[in-house]
Amino acid sequence: MAMLDSSGSNEAVLFFEEGKVSKEMTWSEFEAILDGVVGINDFAGEKRLAAFVTVTGRLKVTGVALFTITFDKQGFADKTWNLPLRHLVDTGGAGPDLGAGPIKLACKSQCSVAWHAGMLWDPDLSPRTNSFVRIRDAIADNKLHLPVHAEAEVAPVSVPQRVPGNWGMAAPPPTLNSPWDSDSGLTEAQLAALESQHRNKIAALIKQQRLHIQTLTTENQQNISSTKLHYEKELQLAKIEIARLRSEHESLHSQNIALREQNEAKRKQLETLKKSLEQETHKAQKNEQAEIDALRAHYEQLMPQRIQEETSKLKEDIELRNMELLHRHEVAKQLREELCQLRKEKIRLVNEGGDKFLERLEGLGISFIAFHPGAGHVSIQLGEMASYMENPIAYAADKCLVSEDHYRHWLAHYQKPECQAPLTNDTICGCRIRRVDVPSQFLMGESDRCDKHKPRSFGDNVVNLRG
Repeated sequence: MAMLDSSGSNEAVLFFEEGKVSKEMTWSEFEAILDGVVGINDFAGEKRLAAFVTVTGRLKVTGVALFTITFDKQGFADKTWNLPLRHLVDTGGAGPDLGAGPIKLACKSQCSVAWHAGMLWDPDLSPRTNSFVRIRDAIADNKLHLPVHAEAEVAPVSVPQRVPGNWGMAAPPPTLNSPWDSDSGLTEAQLAALESQHRNKIAALIKQQRLHIQTLTTENQQNISSTKLHYEKELQLAKIEIARLRSEHESLHSQNIALREQNEAKRKQLETLKKSLEQETHKAQKNEQAEIDALRAHYEQLMPQRIQEETSKLKEDIELRNMELLHRHEVAKQLREELCQLRKEKIRLVNEGGDKFLERLEGLGISFIAFHPGAGHVSIQLGEMASYMENPIAYAADKCLVSEDHYRHWLAHYQKPECQAPLTNDTICGCRIRRVDVPSQFLMGESDRCDKHKPRSFGDNVVNLRG
């Protein structure tokens, strides 16, 4: 609902963009924006032209205040904005007739409060984008659904005429009760009334033209002041730049003179150094050649002796290494013989003492059972006890009907089922794979590989041509 006072008038706010009304709202909605309750995302970070409009119950405009308002990056109104729009309209000057007589107008060139003029703007009076026509048509369309009262309004008596310079708007058409439609003559009272009305209209037009001229004058003065200030700033900057360039030129000139003097001194010093260097180089070349010849002679004398010493040292090292190698071979041979003897002694002791003990256990009904992965619980006969004790892994492999090496590879896979495909010299794939529980079903190079590293069979690469 619009704000409705005791006289039946409404208040609305219209926003302009490129000379057209882009958004309309009631005064209560605008107050919510000023209070920061809501924002307008479309106006974020912009300064907008707006019009505060008072409207009668018959949708006729009676007052207009043209103001500007700024919105922040979130679309909320400037918190410091505070214009007494109602007061500006109440104390405003005369404006164009928008259907209910001349309106009260407050704009930049016609403001009753001088310090608020900077936040107002002047209307566009061009025929195609006339601001007052846009306001009148927007209120007449009543998109805000302002309440309309049925009370009739008395239309003012007007003389049919088209007056130039009336705010860019066409004069209203003649009314049906115009004295010009009567065939009878005019009385003196009517003539006086028409003359008074005519004088009032001429006075209003003159005032409107003065306001228009004042608006143009204000705009021109502002443009002139802005241009003058701009050129004064540019002139000041140019003077500063000229002074800086002049100072820089003088400094560079002084530096150039100093550099020339320094360059001349350096040139003379360089010539002296060049001559001195040539003499020293010539002398050094002679000394260097003599030293080279002396070193070459000394080298030729020492080289054969050094070669002979190094050769003798190498021969001695080779003889020592050969002797160490022979000694190691003898120690290894002796250790092998001792190991063989110990094994024989072990077997003899088992046959002499252990077998009798084991036979006694077997006679008592005690059996020997060992568990090995893949073979399960294996019953060991007394005659196989020596071979089992000698190599339990080989015994379990034999029970699984595989070789010892095969069983060892399977056992490593069984304990840790990971892909053994080598990636580099020191690392393997290590990906978890399915464990093969039966040693005889384990295939090295295939069962211990993941799907990515399994070798492809010959049949995988054969193309079926039968279709």
